[in-house]
Amino acid sequence: MKSTGKKSIRQELEQLAQKQTPQAAPKTSSPKAHEKLGLNWKDVVIFSMVMFYTALYNINVQAQSMTESAVSFDDITSGMMMSFNKNTGEYHSLQLVETAYDVEVYGLLATISLKQSFYNAKDDWITEGVYAFPMADKSAVYRLKMTVGDREIEGEIHEKKQAEQIYQQAKAAGLTATMVKQHRPNIFTSDIANIGPGEVVSVEITYQLALRYDQLFYELRLPMAIKPRYIPAGFDADLPLTGGVIDHNQRTIEVSLDAGFDLQELKSMHHNVNIEQQFDLHQIELADSQLYDTNDFVLRWYPRREQTPKAAYFSEIKDGFEYSLLMVLPPASSEKSAKPRNMTFVMDTSGSMHGMALEQSKDALLFALSELDETTWFNVIDFDSNAKVLFPASQQATPDNISKALDFVDGFSSDGGTNMAPALQMAMQRENRKAGYLNQIIFMTDGSVGNEAMIFDQIAQDIGDARLFTIAIGPAPNNYFMSKAAMFGKGTYTHIASLDEVNASMGHLFAQLAKPALTDVAVTWNTSDVIQSPSVIPDLYMDQPLVITSKTTLNSTAGRPSFVVSGLSQQKTWSEGLTLNKDGQTNGIARLWARNKVEEMTDDLMLGGDYELLKQDIIDLALDHHLITEFTALVAVDKNPDASRMARAKAAQQVPFPQGSLGWRWNLLMGLMLMAFGLFIQRRTQV
Repeated sequence: MKSTGKKSIRQELEQLAQKQTPQAAPKTSSPKAHEKLGLNWKDVVIFSMVMFYTALYNINVQAQSMTESAVSFDDITSGMMMSFNKNTGEYHSLQLVETAYDVEVYGLLATISLKQSFYNAKDDWITEGVYAFPMADKSAVYRLKMTVGDREIEGEIHEKKQAEQIYQQAKAAGLTATMVKQHRPNIFTSDIANIGPGEVVSVEITYQLALRYDQLFYELRLPMAIKPRYIPAGFDADLPLTGGVIDHNQRTIEVSLDAGFDLQELKSMHHNVNIEQQFDLHQIELADSQLYDTNDFVLRWYPRREQTPKAAYFSEIKDGFEYSLLMVLPPASSEKSAKPRNMTFVMDTSGSMHGMALEQSKDALLFALSELDETTWFNVIDFDSNAKVLFPASQQATPDNISKALDFVDGFSSDGGTNMAPALQMAMQRENRKAGYLNQIIFMTDGSVGNEAMIFDQIAQDIGDARLFTIAIGPAPNNYFMSKAAMFGKGTYTHIASLDEVNASMGHLFAQLAKPALTDVAVTWNTSDVIQSPSVIPDLYMDQPLVITSKTTLNSTAGRPSFVVSGLSQQKTWSEGLTLNKDGQTNGIARLWARNKVEEMTDDLMLGGDYELLKQDIIDLALDHHLITEFTALVAVDKNPDASRMARAKAAQQVPFPQGSLGWRWNLLMGLMLMAFGLFIQRRTQV
């Protein structure tokens, strides 16, 4: 608006000057610059004053933007609240006062409450604000509470269109209101209406997730950073990426952990913590409140080796159904697969991998290449905005070919966008597969991509008999994309957060790849009255458990439900039976099962399933279990509002002129511009 105003005044002055200038005879002396426009010295003075104050205005705007830069949903280092400027279409961050995580872990289930408080430091009302926050993938978000001053507002689940109507009506009435939506599967946003000047707004989100068990440890990860995503040209992208988040970095994290067994080790991977133990209960507290989001908060605990569970079972009784969460460890294997391997390494060298991430990735790839022997065939693909392949087709891992690969990797540098599709197409095509081999694709990236659905569809369509293993490099990867890509590729996901972990993590991954524990996995129940998630089981690898959720009807006359896990281990049939002993003590299993089913139906949508049918099924399931999905939202409205506050909020929405922090400068600028233009028009009409 500012630059447009400046340009329009100049153009209008020039056009008026050209129209009014008489066709005089040529003069012997050259006209001065301002005379060419038909202006005299008074016009020049007036115009110069306008330009001076316009420059003053722009300088102040630039100074302001240094402390309040525009941000987008994909440019977030942690949960943050933004105000929306309708005139510019930009989002600007509010001051983050504090962040508090309160976590309860019981067995395999974690219930997490995230509370953040923000301060509106401006003298103006914020009629539209947006709270955006990262979330662990497969999280079941089910509760929202917002506090403004002394008012607490609880959220209710509705179909998204209905929630939007409720929110917009409350906003127009001057009521404080909020609505939580799913922006991406691992990023949620909350629209917040009518935040008063000087007010502190607190948002509390509660969600559940099943914990990950891998490599003989359990892991709790609290995602605290989101990296920018690459979106190809022509794709429907969000706002452009910028930066500038105001954050006081006052944070607390408290975890109450009841693992259900004795621990061999409990540790925080990236942050200093205090740990207290009372019998089987561990209390973990973040020691440093000045927590910068360069790393996710990761807590790991290791069961004593003799107590490593072969099977674990938890359930919840709700509304006549039993919902269960169970884990089964596959048989241990010390033998390599009888099949030889054909390995394709895909390496991300885009701009988002610049610096340490690229160095970590190169170290990981060099380690992988050094582990190959001549029984293995391989190829290497490098991609940024474009893809480049080492060999036209897979080659035997001879010393000469390994040397060529090392030179190829040594020349990698980070630049361009994260355009994964061509690289994946190369990796999955016929030239990089071998019949009778274990065809394994090792895909190393930070996962900074915006067109996830297109990539997932490509993997599902073209993976064939190959397996895709994703490796995330860096402290805060896109865990949703990486784990989901591995799921569609029937492989596993490994995260390497720091350079110190490269050799250990890659060594363990290669041991897994050489020793698939169980293929062609199936789960057979003793009753047909079971709805299981996931419905299709991927291959299992060394130290990787089978984790499923299920729903069965309670029947006092029937026996306890049981199932058999079967598959191929070293080309031999293996099976393990388990009868479910009634637990019924764990809260949240029903919601977790529902979240897993929603995820499966969402996958079917991405792969071209019946949109209307799947949409309605997702809505019904989400409303029954109070879940936020692509088609449902949580909406909260202040039902006991302060009348005077409502009036002030409505008045702020009806301000007809631009309001800003420049105060008298804006008024002075506009006044001078109007005066100058008026005087100029008056003079020209008198000529």
